[in-house]
Amino acid sequence: MHQKLNASAPETYLEISHGYRSMSDRKNELEEERNAIVKFIEEIDKDKRQTFLDAFDKVDKEIREAFNTMTGGQAWLELQNEDDIFNSGISYLIQFPNKPKRESTSISGGEKTLAAIVFVLALQKLKPSVFYLFDEVDAHLDAPNAEKLAKIIEQRSNGSQFIMVSLKDSVVQKAKLIYGVYPKNGVSHVVTYKDKRIPSITS
Repeated sequence: MHQKLNASAPETYLEISHGYRSMSDRKNELEEERNAIVKFIEEIDKDKRQTFLDAFDKVDKEIREAFNTMTGGQAWLELQNEDDIFNSGISYLIQFPNKPKRESTSISGGEKTLAAIVFVLALQKLKPSVFYLFDEVDAHLDAPNAEKLAKIIEQRSNGSQFIMVSLKDSVVQKAKLIYGVYPKNGVSHVVTYKDKRIPSITS
């Protein structure tokens, strides 16, 4: 029995072997690139989570302090799902003195106004703006809470300018510059009062 040898087999083997090694090397390179991309994404997600949690903690801290100062009650933020913070929500919980804990969506109109103001002031601490415009946000506050709001805004005005429309005496008294508008003979007139402690601006 005669067996015919394939003279080109060694050459074919070398080609296949070389091709295999090339594909194996390329596969290893792709796996390394994939692992590097996955690691990069994980680091981004970790940084994003930490950045969010840092901001969350700061706003929560400011809410607790401001709400307690204004009302003597408690208010705080809670993550609805700590394991999946970017696909879940945040609860804003309120507890006024001698009242049960409630979601901010379940409290009365005046209480909602107070809770919203506290939340805005907490965000202001996180990323202060040059100025803020409040249009009668104190309209539903009683006199003691309006006065407490005025004190907090006065403190915050050291770093930002607050422009506020208000009809509450306790709020107006804290202003450094007041514009009063009154009607006379069907025409609106404006009067200005400036705190004498504020220096004049000259051009």
